[in-house]
Order: sequence, then C-alpha cells, then structure tokens
Amino acid sequence: LEDPLHQLLKGSQLAESLEGLSWAPEVWVDLLTDCVIISLLIQLVRINDLKSWTHLALTATVLAILKGVLAWSTVLPDASGWMGCQRRLGPHGLMYFRQQNSEGLGTITSMVDIFLLTVQSLWLLGRAAPQQLCADTLFCCSTSTTVLVCLGAYDAVSARIDEVRRERRSAILGLTGLILCAILAADVALAVGSKLHYSVDVLLAIPLTFLVYGNPAVAMCASEWAERDTDRRPVSMNGHTFEPDLGMVAVEPCCFPFGKMAGKYFLQQREVSSEFQRFRWTEDQQRVFRQKKVEMTGKLEAMRRRCSTLADSLEAQQDAAQRLLLEREQELDEKLEDAKAEQDRQISEQQKRLDGELKALEVWKSAAKHAET
Repeated sequence: LEDPLHQLLKGSQLAESLEGLSWAPEVWVDLLTDCVIISLLIQLVRINDLKSWTHLALTATVLAILKGVLAWSTVLPDASGWMGCQRRLGPHGLMYFRQQNSEGLGTITSMVDIFLLTVQSLWLLGRAAPQQLCADTLFCCSTSTTVLVCLGAYDAVSARIDEVRRERRSAILGLTGLILCAILAADVALAVGSKLHYSVDVLLAIPLTFLVYGNPAVAMCASEWAERDTDRRPVSMNGHTFEPDLGMVAVEPCCFPFGKMAGKYFLQQREVSSEFQRFRWTEDQQRVFRQKKVEMTGKLEAMRRRCSTLADSLEAQQDAAQRLLLEREQELDEKLEDAKAEQDRQISEQQKRLDGELKALEVWKSAAKHAET
C-alpha cells in the first residue's frame, strides 16, 4: 500500500543529509533510546520506586496483549512491498513460509517458533530486525515502547524535582520534554521512512500508549500491587477522616487537547457530600497552595543555607580546636623533652659528684692503711 508520509520523508532534504553518515540513523536513535531506558532503570532502582516500575510493566503488558489481539484480528500487507519482503526474508525464509502453506507445521515446531520470536521481541524491545514476517499489524510496537519509556522518564524527572522552585522546575521539565520529544520524533520518522511500518501504525501507537499509561484502572492496579504491604489506613485530620489514595495518574503537557489539564491526579474513593464541599480543590486553592509551597520552599532553602553555614562554622571551629590541640601537644612534648634533658643533666652531675666522693673515700682509706703500717 502507498504511504504518503513515507514518500514525503523520502523526498525531503533530511533523508539526503543522513545518507552519508558512517552509522545508520537507526543506530543513533536506538542508542539514544537505550540511554533513556538505562537512566530510567538506574533512577528507579536508586530510589526503590516499585510503584512506577509496576506501572510501566503493567502498561507494557496491556499493550502487548492488545498488540496480540490486533495481530490476530487485523493483518495489513507488508509496508516495504513484495520485493522488499523477498530481500528481507531470503531463500530460507521464503522456503519456510512455502513449506508452512503446503505441508503445514507441527504443534511443537509452531510452539518453538513462537517462543523464539517472543524472546527476540523482548530482547529487541519490540523491534523486529530483521523482520521475519511478510505482513504488518496495528500498531507499531517499537514506537509504543519508546513512548512508554519517555513517559516513565518524564514522570521520574518530575518526581525528582518536586521540591524545586516553580521557575526552575518548569525550565527543567521543558528541557526534558524537548529532549524526549526529539527522540520520539526521530523514532517515528525512521520507522516510517525506512518502510518498516505504515504511518498509521506509528501514529496510532502514540495516543494508544498515552491512553493505557494514563488509565486509572492501570494506576490503581499498580498501586495496589506495589503498596500491598504498606499501612493504608484512613488518616484523621481536623475531625475529618480521609481515605488513602488509590493511585495516581499523570497527564503530560503534550497530551493534546488536554495540555491545560497537565499535572498529577490522585484517585480517591469517597462519597461527595456537603461535609467535603469546602475541601473541593479549586483554582483558587491551587494558586494558594502553590504560593504556600513557594514560601515553604524558600523557608526550607533558607534553613538549608543556615544549616550549611552552621556546619561550615562548626567545621572551622573543629579545625581551630584541632590546630590548638596540636599546638598544645607540641608544647607539652617540648616541655617533656626539656624536663627529661634537665633530669638527665642533674643525674649526670650527681653521678659525677658521687664518683668524686668515692675516689676521695678510696684515697682516705689508702692513706689510713699507710698510717697504720
């Protein structure tokens, strides 16, 4: 089938400029995606964030099941055409499918093939390189994986800088979003430009991943699984009892047309009554909360600077005390050496005097003996 978006990308100047690269563009995009995945895994392991990991794994599971259902129910012709499919499969691949159509495959052989394809798909994160089928299915698995990883990385960065000031937080999130969107755009362009998938497969994977990742049921299941051993009893405050959050979903700023609703939404189960009307979250309360948060953040920053100043002062005092202690130890060592030298001198003088007295006594004894004789 003809893909207008593929023809547009092939005829652009960008495709001509990428032809002279020593490495294929797919290698660079895969390298960037792998860097995002590794950074995300390191961050989740470092902070021991089991809930986010469970949310990502559960989302990937739902997408994989949906991919299997669509692959079973909907099959499209290969995006590269019959000639490209022949080159990709090779003689052995063509013989395999012809044998399957003519003679059929046994149950054991089919199960082994499915297992090997599953392992390869997990290892390549949904990228079939080289693709071993002469057909295409809705939706693009590699693009869906890239979108999922980018969403997880964005939420991880957002949670990491939750206590940063609003201006700095907006700048960091904006830069992170631009980098992740650039990686995603490169993945989409290469998937369509290389004719691995139709543009409808790639474009359908983006909103579908957003919908599954932001689904409240998925968030509740992930929270229930990750926090099943934690204490989730109701909290009492000002005479009111609040049930614990059942989960949290995030709406990203790039979710058109819901960009103005971007933020974190906490899922709760309670009856809406007049008692809780004054606790309803409004824009005014949101503005007051942000102002108080900025004030508290400023106070915390001032306390941190004060603590840092006190720590520096204490360290300086410790250094001064250490230097004074060393000086006193040196003075004591010098006094001990002087006292020892004085004691040795006095002992030497006393020894000399005793030696003189002994010599005088011997002379007196000898003189007395001569007098007696």
